Amino acid sequence: MRLQRYGVTLETLKPDYLEMVRLWRNQDFVRKNMQFQDTLSREDQEKWFAELDLNQNLYWIMRTHEYPIGLIQIKDADLKSLAGEAGVFVGEPSYLEMPQPMLAILFMMELAFYALGLKKLKAKIKTGNQHAISFNQKLGYKLVPNQPEGFQYYEVSENDFSLATERLRKQSVHMYGAETVVEEVTKLNVLGSSLVKGISRVDEYFNPKFI
Repeated sequence: MRLQRYGVTLETLKPDYLEMVRLWRNQDFVRKNMQFQDTLSREDQEKWFAELDLNQNLYWIMRTHEYPIGLIQIKDADLKSLAGEAGVFVGEPSYLEMPQPMLAILFMMELAFYALGLKKLKAKIKTGNQHAISFNQKLGYKLVPNQPEGFQYYEVSENDFSLATERLRKQSVHMYGAETVVEEVTKLNVLGSSLVKGISRVDEYFNPKFI
């Protein structure tokens, strides 16, 4: 499945993309902010993907103008507790300071809260990664108290996200339009079906166009 909004595309992670993701993930500038910092072999990457529960995890390749720039996800999505964990890394260094990753994160969080109906997202951030901390705080995330230093969880509710990003979302719609293009909707699992149904249900917000 491919989802397009704000000039970025989120394409479902496929086996064909695993080697690209592995090479991204093994770069020093990516690994230094990861909790697991060892380099990954092809076998490591393939084993991880084979064990991934696709009914609880949404992983996408971020693209801009069809060019792949990184990986973004909602993992451990629980449609009963209405919670999940967000994550992202940019694999192409030329896009580290560009707006496309931010727009992809904004879109991903809209999907989590407004389409899937989650009420809370958490994100794990390395202590001292001030750039990531500051950015996530602008999205409404707050540090979960009483955690040791190292890698710490931040949480955001749907309401806090909506309030914190109201201006950003309006600006993004003004620049890129409000339409959400949905492509390649075939053989969806429970989580994917819930996502597409949610996009259709909140049609006044997502303005979906199915291709």
